[in-house]
Amino acid sequence: MYLILILALFIEQIECLGIELIDKKPKCVYMNAKKDDYITIKYLVVDGVPKDVQIFFFDPYNIQYDFESNEQQLKALYTGKYRICFKNNGSSKTLVEFDFDILGIDKNYASKNDMLQTKMNLNQIDSDFRWIQMLQKESYHREQTINTNLITLYKQLTISNIIKVMLFIVIISFQLFLINQFVKSQDMQSVPV
Repeated sequence: MYLILILALFIEQIECLGIELIDKKPKCVYMNAKKDDYITIKYLVVDGVPKDVQIFFFDPYNIQYDFESNEQQLKALYTGKYRICFKNNGSSKTLVEFDFDILGIDKNYASKNDMLQTKMNLNQIDSDFRWIQMLQKESYHREQTINTNLITLYKQLTISNIIKVMLFIVIISFQLFLINQFVKSQDMQSVPV
């Protein structure tokens, strides 16, 4: 739910779209319009040489319309998908910001179907994030358990090694005691009386 609120606040701050033109290939944006709609297009070259940027506008039947300035209004002759394309004829990277408006309707408002689809998409994303968060928690607890087991194993190995060393010292001491007793008994037998 918080994600939807943050996304809605972010969308309100967007006032234009941008395209980065790196090579001489055109990059296009599509929009739907109905017959007799008025489409207003404005663009501005933000980073780069303005005279190197070429703009193309195509109707659904791929008929090209010319642009004389960076702001133009066209009347849609057909219903369908229109295309705005930008091309950089220069050698440097160029950033173009643009805005389009159909019939003066603010593009920040979406239809009810668009909002329902967006809500479903955001709910799916939220569900995916919760799943990822659950997996991360599970992974964290698994790592903590492994760390705890490794620490316990290290302590057990340390204690085991100390016991082995002590047992080794006891065995060597006992063997030395036996050898000492044997040598003393041999000395007692070999001594003349």
